[in-house]
Amino acid sequence: MSRYELIHSEWDGESTLRLVDHEAQATAEIIPAVGLHLFRFDVRNQAYIAKPASAAELRVKSSRYGVPILFPPGRVKQAAFTFEGREYLLPANREPDHSHGELRERPWKVIASGADSAGGAYVSAEFDLAEHPDMLAYFPHAACFRFTYRLKDGTLSLSGEIANKSGNTMPLSLGFHPYFAYADGEASRVKVVIPAAAEWPLSADGYAAGEPAPSPLTAALQQGELVTALPSYPGGSQLLSVEPGPQTCEIQYEARGTKLVFDMGDKFPIHVLFTAPWTNAVSLEPYTSIMNVFNEPFAPEISGALGLEAGETFSFEWSIHIETIK
Repeated sequence: MSRYELIHSEWDGESTLRLVDHEAQATAEIIPAVGLHLFRFDVRNQAYIAKPASAAELRVKSSRYGVPILFPPGRVKQAAFTFEGREYLLPANREPDHSHGELRERPWKVIASGADSAGGAYVSAEFDLAEHPDMLAYFPHAACFRFTYRLKDGTLSLSGEIANKSGNTMPLSLGFHPYFAYADGEASRVKVVIPAAAEWPLSADGYAAGEPAPSPLTAALQQGELVTALPSYPGGSQLLSVEPGPQTCEIQYEARGTKLVFDMGDKFPIHVLFTAPWTNAVSLEPYTSIMNVFNEPFAPEISGALGLEAGETFSFEWSIHIETIK
């Protein structure tokens, strides 16, 4: 039997693609029809991604499980912003704001998939805004998103490109919302490590209220903080700036004797730390910018505000793998 396998499967009536690394005893599963959603990552019979009860629940709560793709991440106040003199009016999908974009729930087109010794098990998919006139009506940029999930040598990676095929510079704010799972009663033995440099003060409604600064939380996260000691919901979202350059976070599972290593690359200077009240999971969310970034007064050097010029491509990669705690 080959080490790697791609399995066309089904979950709750929806077609899925299952990536398998038999030697590492690792399995990842993706549902392209619901936002190219990674909803499963199991290693040695342990679940590391929080999975909803059904695909139907994922369809209506696509930001609450698995690994949602966020464009833009977080909320946009009053579902509107201005960029380079142009006004953007987004759907108010979380009245009166816009929340987490629509890529997380729309169908993606699979363009390649397979399994071999050189490339592992993989699936590549595309979302082309030019094929969605209703989205172009409020975001008038023919941007093409091409992402690849790959499971190789026990490591699950996501690499991606966003190509701006329009004639104008487009606002760019991208993020991910992985729900890293723990079992009932396990939270008091799960520790989060983040190279947090500064914490943003937040307003009562959760938006940035001033420039970031080192805090007791950032100091604790650098050393590792138990999930049970993290701020609870509401107020359970913490907005953090991380050290410059490639960054690695960890979730240490003492009861399992393992740790999840999250290599985030160098394209995500902002992290949101979130403890979910509806499932046993903690989220370490890499963002290219703070949420609501184009409505905020902060300098791009600290807020992460980006513009992707006509014809340019933005590329990124992040990965997760499981190690034994020594």
